[in-house]
Amino acid sequence: MKFLHHTNEGFSLVEVLVAITILLLVMAGPMRVLTSSTNSTTYSSEQVVAYFLAQEGLELVQLGRDNLVLGDFKDTIQNQTAEPNPWAQFQTNFANCISGTCGLTAANTAPTYTVTNCSTLTNCRLYLNTSTPANRARYTHTVAGNTATPYTRTVRVGMITAANGHIQGAVATSTVTWRTGSLVASQKVELVTYLTNVYDTP
Repeated sequence: MKFLHHTNEGFSLVEVLVAITILLLVMAGPMRVLTSSTNSTTYSSEQVVAYFLAQEGLELVQLGRDNLVLGDFKDTIQNQTAEPNPWAQFQTNFANCISGTCGLTAANTAPTYTVTNCSTLTNCRLYLNTSTPANRARYTHTVAGNTATPYTRTVRVGMITAANGHIQGAVATSTVTWRTGSLVASQKVELVTYLTNVYDTP
């Protein structure tokens, strides 16, 4: 009489668990590196945008100063005296930036910039205008019809005055803050420029 022995041996539960554990350990490293790389790329991209937004804030302050001074030059050449002192007018136009912090955005009409009071920080949240790509004012404080961005831009201006009361210029600080997911709680880019009174001598 012949006995047939069928050896249907498989993996034990312990072997399966050990194999799965090893597989997970092998996959965890590359997945962690990939996630970290993606977060770093996102952060770097947003940091570049934030830098240019901060630079734009400074350029808008300089634009406000230059428009007033060049207008004063034009009136002087044409023998007109109606134009007020450009630095006095600058302090009026940027009063919110001098007394505290303000928001500045580009505009498509004169004076080609708008000043927003930033006593409440959310007033200076930036929104992206995607409906008119050719529009100079791509980033704005206007909510309606625009896409919210993670960026908030504030500008501070300090006047530099000599002992005799003569205005020597101004120092402008543009700060952009934002948050990238959960990578870092809060990020900030801050740029400073000095607007020297090169157009006027005491």
